[in-house]
Amino acid sequence: MKKRSRACEECHRLKIKCDLSISPVGTACERCNRNSLECVPSAPRLQRDRITELEAQVQELKSALQDQSSSSSTTTPGRSPGSILEDYNQIILSFLDARFPLSKQQELLCIFTRGAGAVWPVIRLPAEVDHIRSKYPLLLLSVLAYTTTHLLQGTETEVHDEVVRETMHMLAEELMNRGQRSLELVQALLVTTFWNKSTRKGSQASCYQLVQLAADMAIDIGIAGFSLQPSPAAYFDQHEDPTSLEARRTWLACYVALSSASKGLRRPNVYPWNSHHQECLMHLESNGDLSDILLCQIVRIKQLIQKISNQLGIFQLDLFLDANNHDTITVMEALRDEVDIWASQIPPSLTGSEMLKVWYHVAMVHIYEVALHTPTNKSAFAAPFIPGRIPIKDFPKPTNIVSPLKRVLEALVYNCHGVIDTVTSMEPNVILDLPTFSFTPNILYSLFVLVITMVATTDPANTYGQCLPKDCFRIEECGQKLRNLATRIKVLDPTFSLWTTRLVDATSWLEAWYNDYTAILQRYELNLAN
Repeated sequence: MKKRSRACEECHRLKIKCDLSISPVGTACERCNRNSLECVPSAPRLQRDRITELEAQVQELKSALQDQSSSSSTTTPGRSPGSILEDYNQIILSFLDARFPLSKQQELLCIFTRGAGAVWPVIRLPAEVDHIRSKYPLLLLSVLAYTTTHLLQGTETEVHDEVVRETMHMLAEELMNRGQRSLELVQALLVTTFWNKSTRKGSQASCYQLVQLAADMAIDIGIAGFSLQPSPAAYFDQHEDPTSLEARRTWLACYVALSSASKGLRRPNVYPWNSHHQECLMHLESNGDLSDILLCQIVRIKQLIQKISNQLGIFQLDLFLDANNHDTITVMEALRDEVDIWASQIPPSLTGSEMLKVWYHVAMVHIYEVALHTPTNKSAFAAPFIPGRIPIKDFPKPTNIVSPLKRVLEALVYNCHGVIDTVTSMEPNVILDLPTFSFTPNILYSLFVLVITMVATTDPANTYGQCLPKDCFRIEECGQKLRNLATRIKVLDPTFSLWTTRLVDATSWLEAWYNDYTAILQRYELNLAN
């Protein structure tokens, strides 16, 4: 492939390499030929011409800022003039069109609708790209940038990273510089939270910060119910129909994201479940379609996990509940029954959902995790789930084990395997469609808890060894299944453009760690025998 002496206008504008096509016909560059663009060599620019051009651009920007300031003084405070909003939307569309032809935008929108939008239905988009371009250009950009892999986007690596960075910059411009508040912005923030990405030049905004921004804006535009009052500055920004299906769906999506943040950080949910959440849930179940019914099941199990965390004090590091106590086990069994009731009431159309099956097992792992707690090790069960955080010596070591505790430990191992076995049997494209922020960490969490249970049980000085046989953990088998899953996922995302790919691939630590741990344990047992 021959490099041109001067880049074409399109490649020059994107500041990327411009190579002549290998096709024997025509003189178009490789990128323009692939995207069916007119390939026009850029005109030579002398340094003085470039300086003049930049000075003209600076003057143009100054004039635009003066016009905006003048217009803002004669309009309602907190609102930008319609013409400025239209201009900004046009900037977004121009940026989008320069990276993705219209046909590619439509293709990626269809991919989202059939994939991520179907398995995690927190956001609804029109089927036709022209409609969403005219109404919600920033939401469209967020969906195309964050919910699809680099391979599906079909762009160069630099362009993919640029789209991710600029999407976040445009969101920041809307939120911070222009002070906008709208349902579209809440939804765009949720998209970037659930399917959070990083570029090769570092991470963007933290997903924990993004979900907080989304929830606060949802309150400001009035879709969060009367018990959560908007800020004074948002008085003029109320959503026109806060009781619509879309508004209710968006507020429940905020709850799901907040619950995921609460679980990840091991902190209480800043906006816990209230009567308005319940009203939105009942309304969606009564008036929504099949996708809304799936969303409601996700909301219900997330609510249950929050209840489990609250009742068992999982997020309170200074609270210790002894699992070798009949009262504690009674609470655990009552919570287990609630999860079983939820599973029994899943609508028939969703009973085959592997994703909901994973959530069932995750809820159970949260209940039985208490069996591994001590007054000092609870912080070890928070992310990141890496070998260095395994509490090698800080385990419960009851002298006399109550009989129900054996069932608790067996159930803990069973449900950790339930998560791993179910996930590794799922299609890799479905796993990539599910949100990195809310779904994928459960794989690492369940593996981590399983390993901690094994370490606690195989400690020769621990009485837990009386409850579980060494061969029940199947660590090598789990490691092989996760390696196979990582291999299949990397075929669909070879550049690791999604965090899901990175997180699943990160489970490879298990093999080396397990081999080292087994060797140490064998030496220890050999020394005892001698």
